[in-house]
Amino acid sequence: MSIKEKLKKGKVKFTVKGYTTYGKNDQGKWEDNVPKVFTVSHNGESIHSDWYGMNVNKWGPTCVTLYTFDMLSNKTTGKIKYEDVTILETITPKDIPGFEGTKEALDELSIIK
Repeated sequence: MSIKEKLKKGKVKFTVKGYTTYGKNDQGKWEDNVPKVFTVSHNGESIHSDWYGMNVNKWGPTCVTLYTFDMLSNKTTGKIKYEDVTILETITPKDIPGFEGTKEALDELSIIK
C-alpha cells in the first residue's frame, strides 16, 4: 500500500521531513527540533497537528493539497509531498466493554469522535 493510500484511508499518524516543533524527545527531555506529528482524521478529510488543522482539498498523484480559512475568511493553502512523509502508526479504535457491533459502527458513534 502506498503512502497516499495509507493517508487517504485515515486514522494515521505521520511526520513530514523538515517540520519540527518544541516538545519532548524520545527520552522525555524538552528540546527544539522534535519532529512534528500530524494526524489524518478518521475519514481522511482533514489533517491535524496539536490544536491546528487543515481540510483536504485534493489527494493528488505526488502530494496532498490542504486549505483552511482564518477568522477573517482569508483562505490559506498548503501542500505535503508524499516523498517527505514518514508513517508512524495507524490509529485503531479502543474496545468498549459490552459493545457488540462492528468496528465501522464504532467509528460512527458521536461519543467516540
